[in-house]
Amino acid sequence: MLFGKFTARAATAVALAGMLGACATAPGGPTPTASAANRAAVIARADERGALLVRGDLDAAYAFLSEGSKAVISLDNFKRRMSVVMFTAYRVDDASCDAESCKVQAKMTYDHRVMKGVTTPVTETWVVERGGLYFVFPPI
Repeated sequence: MLFGKFTARAATAVALAGMLGACATAPGGPTPTASAANRAAVIARADERGALLVRGDLDAAYAFLSEGSKAVISLDNFKRRMSVVMFTAYRVDDASCDAESCKVQAKMTYDHRVMKGVTTPVTETWVVERGGLYFVFPPI
């Protein structure tokens, strides 16, 4: 059983390293047009995902995850982790992009079991995949 878990984790690590390596060796650099288009798109996608989290629609929010994220967090685990707190608001403050990824600066407001209305700044990473932008779930 231990060997099976190790093999699955090793395969995931190799796949993620391959994806990162492909991004690092891709020819050409970011173009201003691609970066501006990605910035507008990621702001819209982040707003949409944030609204889903606030509504509690975790199934739909999971669809925004990158393939690499889905490889390491199942829908059930995602729902379990995201339901620990109740999100009450989400706001994008800024975003910056290159040809392969974007960083989104946002604020999440949530109710914690000890305190209500906690606002936390977050930096989200989004990647370009399959012609769209997808959220990279932070490491566990």
